Parts: sequence; structure tokens; C-alpha cells
Amino acid sequence: MSGNSGIPLDTTKEYVDTTTLLRNKQNLKQYSFNFGNSGGSPNLTEKYNENTKLLNNNNNNNNNKGGKYKLSFSEKFSYGIGEGGLSVFQMIKGFFLNSFLLNVAQIDSMFTAVILFTAKFVDAFSDVLVGNLSDRTKSRWGRRRVWILFASLPFAILYCGLWWVPPNLTDVEKLIYYQFVVIGLSISYTCVAIPYSAMNAEITDDYDERTTLAGIRMISLMIGGLTSTFTHSLLIKVFTTQTPNGSEYIDYQKGYLLSGGIWGGVMIIPLLITFFGTRKIPSESQTESHIPFFKGLGVMFSNRAFVTVTLLYFFCQIAVQFVQNNLLLYCTYVADAEKEFPYILATLQISVSIFIFVWGKISTYIGKKVTYYIGGVFLLLSFLSLFFLPYGSKYLLWGVAAFGGIGVAVAFLVPMSMLPDVVELDELKTGERREGLFYSLFLFFQKLGLSVGLAVSSFVLGLVGYEAPTQIDSSQGISAEIIDNNVENQSVILALRILTGLAPAVIVLFSFIAIFFYPISKQSHNEIRELLKRKREGTVTITVDEK
Repeated sequence: MSGNSGIPLDTTKEYVDTTTLLRNKQNLKQYSFNFGNSGGSPNLTEKYNENTKLLNNNNNNNNNKGGKYKLSFSEKFSYGIGEGGLSVFQMIKGFFLNSFLLNVAQIDSMFTAVILFTAKFVDAFSDVLVGNLSDRTKSRWGRRRVWILFASLPFAILYCGLWWVPPNLTDVEKLIYYQFVVIGLSISYTCVAIPYSAMNAEITDDYDERTTLAGIRMISLMIGGLTSTFTHSLLIKVFTTQTPNGSEYIDYQKGYLLSGGIWGGVMIIPLLITFFGTRKIPSESQTESHIPFFKGLGVMFSNRAFVTVTLLYFFCQIAVQFVQNNLLLYCTYVADAEKEFPYILATLQISVSIFIFVWGKISTYIGKKVTYYIGGVFLLLSFLSLFFLPYGSKYLLWGVAAFGGIGVAVAFLVPMSMLPDVVELDELKTGERREGLFYSLFLFFQKLGLSVGLAVSSFVLGLVGYEAPTQIDSSQGISAEIIDNNVENQSVILALRILTGLAPAVIVLFSFIAIFFYPISKQSHNEIRELLKRKREGTVTITVDEK
């Protein structure tokens, strides 16, 4: 290699060690590249190219004459709007499922924890399996879109079933029913969400455009979440009856079922727009992986960038989920703002939607890590505000919601925009694109955050004596009075303060530690792309000038 210390792409190895590349990322500009067969095997270039047939096979599109496919606005919109369909499930489940299971379905809090933890055990296998299968899928609709097409309908049906309370069931029978529905819903969501998310790394390789695309997805998520949660909070109160003593009786069972049926149908529409609107984007031709599955997992977890961004995402998710799962109960018992909850929630989501754009623009100037640190401070302060908020401060809670949206926007935006960069680092190391496997593990931690938040919340509330409100029936068969012992239970109120304030604030501190070790900057990402480009063109050896 003519006096240079080289890192050969040895055909006897199944992956290339990129630790040195990132450790010396400031000096990557000194890298030189040897092409052809100089000093290497005559079959090396041919073998590598066989395993990295990416967008190049379809780059004869008119929008890609320069060798790089340019997404049109309609394609960006079509892809991004799919997140709106998924957000119906994410947001309504996140904000309302805990209250529904405890107060409407009236399932014991310990049973709720069992349901959610069992679902996570199944997810540990299903998420990785679906991710791996989607990487290897071959169909006329591509390897990702076909999953979105065929999994959307069962996803919507099971979502409707989640909000139905079967009549005349014992506690154990309720446990079995909701266990089946939650597991089935989680698997069907996986079959849609993992291929959808994996498309993000395939349709563009530009550092800033990925941040923009992540922003569009998050805006779609927030608009879909705002619309669905606000409407849901009104639909569940549609069946309201005046009792003889002049009070109101709300049949929440019918209300939840009505909302479940409506939004179960609506959520399919944006997913179909994604399926049809992205059909012209070039897809990659794939060959069978040359890395065994479990060894591939080992390579992934040896990727420091992947480990740190996954931990960051998990910490963000679990912190936000603690608030999301308990905000309705917090409004009811701490802030005395149950009637104002739909509007407080709307304030939060509007704030998030605005600051998604703001942080996306800022990150192009100062980088994703610094952006997260700044936004994380807002997130930390908003959580602490929830812990110290005086009892009955419903109007102060509006301000905390608006302020908190500034930080929540960063918690969603930054990890999602980092993962595609990690996928490319893995490609540099293995010679393969494994978006599905990466996003499956990413999604697993998202769902783990949601379920841990729900399960821990239910467990803690059970320990401090939370009791579902009871109805006292009148002689006319209509509930004339609702007895709620939680209003004066100071242990319940303190537990809600901790679950929505102190606990998530501590978790945010851990997220600061995680992102500190994230190794990919904007500069190093551009240089990784250059390395990939030259490898695809037939690089045999990557060498470093020893100057």
C-alpha cells in the first residue's frame, strides 16, 4: 500500500471495523482511497458491489440524473403523513389507556401491569423478527410498502377492539381478553411502524434533509395526535344523561367504543397515502445477507453510535410517557382541571408542532447534539414545574403545557433524525443496509417506554391506594352519584406529582449522559457518506496518510 497504513476491506472478514474512522473523525479529510485491484483480491470489488446494490440500480429516474434521487414535495408529504396515522394509536393510547383500564374497564391495577409486561415479552421477539423479515422481503411493491399495505387493516380492527368493554366478564376473563388484544395490536403496529420508519433511511441520504423529513413526520404526528386526542376527549362524553338530581351521567363505555371505531377507520387513510404516494421512489435491489443474524445483532450493539442513540431515544420516550400516561389523572386530582384537559392537551401539542420546525432549523446550524442539550433544559424545567405546581393551579398548567412543548419537540425530533445516520455507519462496517433491523430495535424501545410508563404508573397508583370511582345507582337505574375517594387521598396526589414531574426529570438527566457519547457530527457524517460512495464505486483499501 505504498507506505500508507491501510485498513483493508478484507474479503475474509464479514465487516469492517469503523472504530478507528470515528475516533479519528477530525482527520478524515486526510483519508485517501485506492481503487481497482491494487494490492487486493481481483474479486473484491465484484463481491462488495454484489452486497451493496442500493439506489444505484434505479438511478435512471429523471429526478436523479446527477446520480442522487431528489424527493419531490409530494413524496416527502406522502411519506411524512403516514406518521399521522400511527400517531392516532400512539397518542390516544398514551394519554387515555391508563385511565380507561382503571376507571372504565375497571381492571385491577396489578392486572394492568401484567398485561403490559407480558406484551413487552412478546415484543422482544416480534419487533426484531419483523425488522429482519422486512429487510429480506421481496415483492412488486418493494420490501417496506408491502408491509404497510397488508398490516394496516388488522391494526385498525384490533385498535377498535382495545376500547370495547366486553359485558359480564369476570376479572380474569377481562385479563385474558385485553391481554390478547394488546399483544395482537402491538404486533400489528410493529408490522406497519417498523417498515414505515425504515423507509426514512432509504429515501434520502442527506444529513439536513433527514432532519427536515423527521420534522415533517413529527409535525404529522402532532397534528394527527392533536386532532385525534382532542376529538377523542369529546367523543367519549357524547353519551351523557341528566340524572333525576340534576347531575350528569356519562356512559364512557359507549363513548370509548364510538371513538375507537371512528379513529380505527381514519388511521388507515394516511397509511394508504404513504403507500401510493411513495411508489415512484427508487427501491434497492437486495441479495441474501452474508452476515448471520445473531452475529449481525452483535455487530449492531458494538456500534457505539447505535447504542447511544437508542439509549437517548429510550430515555426520551420513558420520560415523556410517564407524563403522557398520567396527565389526565394529574389534571383531575392535582390541577383540578379535568374539564380543561382537552384544551391543555391541545396547547401542548400545538407548541410541540411549532417548535419541531424551530429546532429543525436550529440544528442545521449548531448540530443535533447541542440542539438536544438546549431543548433538554426546557424539558427538564417543565417536568420539575409539574412536581411543584400548587394544587388547583389549572391556569398555570396551561403555561407549563406551552413551555413543555418546547422541550418535547426536541425529545421527538433529535433521536429520530440521528438513526438514519447510524444506519449508514453500519453499512460502512458491514456492507449491507439493515434499516429494518435497526428500526425494529428502536421501535421496541419506544414501545418499552410506553408500556413501562403505563405498567409502573398502574403499579405505583395501586400501592398508594388508588381506587376506581364507584357509581351509586338510583332507583331509576341511572347513576345518580359517583364516589371518588382519590380526590382527598394525599398519597395518590403525591404519586401523580412524582410520576409526572420528579421521575421524568431524573430520566432526562440520564439522556444528557447518553447523547454526550454520540460520535457522529455533521462533518463526520458527510465524510462517512463519502467513504460509502467510494466503496460503492469499487474501493479496495481505505488508507490514512501518516502526517
